[in-house]
This record gives sequence, C-alpha cells and structure tokens, in this order.
Amino acid sequence: MSHILDVDNLQVSFTTYGGEVQAVRGVSFHVNAGETLAIVGESGSGKSVTAQAIMGMVSTKNGQVKDGEIIFKGKELTTLPKKKIQALRGSEIGMIFQDPMTSLNPTMKIGKQIEEGLFKHQKISKNEAKKKTIDLLKLVGIPAPERRYRQYPHECSGGMRQRIVIAIALACDPSLIIADEPTTALDVTIQAQILDVLTAIQQERNMSIVLITHDLGVVAEVADRVAVMYAGVVVESGSVDEIFENPQHPYTIKLLQSVPSSELAESQRLVPIEGTPPDLFSPPQGCPFAERCPFAMEVCVEYMPEEQLFSENHYAKCWLHDPRAAGVKEQFAGKEEVLW
Repeated sequence: MSHILDVDNLQVSFTTYGGEVQAVRGVSFHVNAGETLAIVGESGSGKSVTAQAIMGMVSTKNGQVKDGEIIFKGKELTTLPKKKIQALRGSEIGMIFQDPMTSLNPTMKIGKQIEEGLFKHQKISKNEAKKKTIDLLKLVGIPAPERRYRQYPHECSGGMRQRIVIAIALACDPSLIIADEPTTALDVTIQAQILDVLTAIQQERNMSIVLITHDLGVVAEVADRVAVMYAGVVVESGSVDEIFENPQHPYTIKLLQSVPSSELAESQRLVPIEGTPPDLFSPPQGCPFAERCPFAMEVCVEYMPEEQLFSENHYAKCWLHDPRAAGVKEQFAGKEEVLW
C-alpha cells in the first residue's frame, strides 16, 4: 500500500524562559492512502506539535524543527519554502482544529470563511464559490445551509461549528486531513454524528486522516492503525486490533486499563496511571515511561529501548521484550499487577 505521508525521526523543540522544551523527540510513522491513523496519548505527549510540524505551523519565534523528515507525496516539507507550504496547506492538506470557537473568526460570516480557501487555491467565480460552499455545508450535515451561509459562528451550536470547521478543511478536496481532537467538548450524540460525517466523506473521497485524540473509544470506532505517544516519543504502533487486543508496551496497557467499560464489575475500579509524565526541559535518556512503569529495570532508566517487532506493522519500544529480560515477566506471574 502506498504511503501518502512519511514522518521520520521528527524532532521539534521550543525555546522558553526556562530553557528548551523538547516536545517531539524522534517521532516516526507513516500514513497510507485512504486510511485513518490515530495518534493517542496523554496531554503534553507531543501529538498536536507533531500535527503543527506537518502543517508547517511551528512558530519560528520560539519553535524549531531540529531534525527529521516529513515527506508528503514525495515532497520534503521541512525544507519547502514558506510560499509552497502555504500553497499545500488547505489545498492538499486540510486541518480540523480542536476548538472551533478559536479557529473560526467571530467577525466573519460562515460562508465567507469557507470561501477564503476556495479563492486562495482555486480559480473560481463568486457564484461558483457560493454554490460550492452551500454544497459543503450540506455535505457535513448542516440543515438550511443557505441560511447558515449568512450567519456568524456565535449563531450556531457547538456541533454546528465543528461541522463548519470540517467544511473549511474539505473545501479544496485535500487528500490528507489532520483532525486535532475534533470531538472535544461535544456530547456523545454529537460526537458520534461528527465521526459519522468524517468517515462517510473519507470513504467517498478516499481521503487519508490523521486523527489526534486521547479518546480510545473514538480510536476503536474509526481508526485503522494507532500510534501511541508518550513524552514526545512513539512507544507503540500497530493496527487497531493489535493495539486493543495485544498491547505490548506497559504505557499502552495502562491507558487501556484506565478506560471505563460496560463490562467493568461493580466491585472493580478503574486503574489510574500513577505518577506524572517526565519534564521535557530535561527529558530522560532512557525509556520515558520508566519512572511510572511497574516493570522498570536499570536498563530502562539508562538507555532508550529499540523497536521490537511483533508483526509487519506492530512494534513497541520496551526492554521487556528483549530476550535478556525473559525472566522479568516470570517474576510477576500470578500477581494482580501483571500486565501480560
């Protein structure tokens, strides 16, 4: 299957009053044509910064892509001139932002905001732009699109605003959509509707989607593959079935254990992940999860583990899968805290 996007050893840092924050530390993944890749992890794990780097939106005032490659359809984006990145943004790569109230302009009517991208990237008349905009509003499931076209964002509900943001991202028929927490702050019913809209449009247009979220329920419903991030590193990646049914990194397992389930007995409690993520001003030299991992060994603290393959697309960075650590799992056999 052909890759539409390849990210290799991406490193992004920010200079602050307290020093350098190493937000993304060697992230690598790919996205196939027509598939959905979910990037999951706790807040602060580097998910959104990775998306911003792909879009060429890392602030040049205090941010820097220090190393790595981002190759989209054969083009290396990290070295592409600013004007060419801007030409790709919106036309080839669309982005659905996390909060529609901050990404939409409150002083502009909805129709004008959708038309902006059309006028920038396509040679199109005002009448054609208006027709296409109304068609886009229909496509994302907004009733009375002609009336909504003339309204301002504050006149719409949260679900409607999120659909408008999706319409803006889809306006120029991009082949890749980056959706950064597209269902945050929406109730369950509206969340399901938004996901249905995205899935239907993806199938219709054969789009690829990078879905950034911390909601594993959303991941299970819409994703094909999953990349699990922690402290700026991808610690595990695989298909949805592999991640949910056969997780191989302690962090992934702890994430799954902390999700509420209808099968959870009344006597059982959710299992929190003890501790806090590491300080990215001075990130650990070894496994970033070592301080919170019940299986941590000396080697985990001192050295970053290499990828251990479990299938063609499933890998985890964990010393427990090194042949020399075979006896460690046996020590925990029969105990409640055992993960495997």
